[in-house]
Amino acid sequence: MAKASSTQVHQPHPHHVAGTSLLYPHSRAFPGGVHTSGFVAARAGGIRGYFDEPGSMTRCTVILSGACSMHAGGRTHHFQTCDLILARTAPQAFTFENSAEFSALEIHIPPGLIEQMHIDPPSGIVARNMGRRDPVVHNARQLFSYLHTAPGKGGYAPHAQALVGYGLAMTVLGHAFMHGSAGTVPQVAEKNRTGLEAARQALLERFDRAPTISQLAAISGLSQTRFKELFRERFGCAPYALYQAHRMEHACRLLRDRNVTETAMDLGYSNVSHFSAAFQRQFGCSPGKWQRLML
Repeated sequence: MAKASSTQVHQPHPHHVAGTSLLYPHSRAFPGGVHTSGFVAARAGGIRGYFDEPGSMTRCTVILSGACSMHAGGRTHHFQTCDLILARTAPQAFTFENSAEFSALEIHIPPGLIEQMHIDPPSGIVARNMGRRDPVVHNARQLFSYLHTAPGKGGYAPHAQALVGYGLAMTVLGHAFMHGSAGTVPQVAEKNRTGLEAARQALLERFDRAPTISQLAAISGLSQTRFKELFRERFGCAPYALYQAHRMEHACRLLRDRNVTETAMDLGYSNVSHFSAAFQRQFGCSPGKWQRLML
């Protein structure tokens, strides 16, 4: 899992790397200290880091595709497509994991702007799932597209285009704070998420043998059918798709110190060619080629 401070992630990146991973989002700075980032990740993965912005930063995040989990302050939170999240972050460590085909828009709102607009900042994390046609989601997608296409130098777009981006950012925030008083998700959904998180942890506890669907459903307290449905909804993919994605990420770490055969055996493969085929599907190259490129 990659490591980064939050300021390292939320900064302008060279055009050739922007948008290539969670570490390198497309970013733009706007007047008043408002900062926007558009995240995209084709494969499941994650980062570990530290919120190190000066003061308490308020974040408005819209999940545009896929699902993610964030652990901070002793709690784990799960989000899915069309979730709107308002959060006030203080200096603390965090871990973040995303599903495959993940994308999200994040807007940073400095304390001064919150005070100037006489808006009460959220207490902790407030989340709400919006419909796909909700104005928040619609404008967030427009701003996300703007971040990917608007030219700029040093993270700033030309003045006329900056007005468009700034207007979209303010529109998203306006709708977000109007919805912000709705509170957190219902208690029944929270119970399901707790069970699903327990099943996810059991699924990823070891990579040489995966639990069965019936075992995972029992851990979550759900029927097998309901478990598979809610797992896909919460994490953006089927249980074994998530397992295999993390299994191959673990393979990359093992390959730094082991040869291909040893890695395959450690991951529970009885046939090295089956491991090589799975690695090829995940990363587009063989384990041996990956070793030659990375080591």
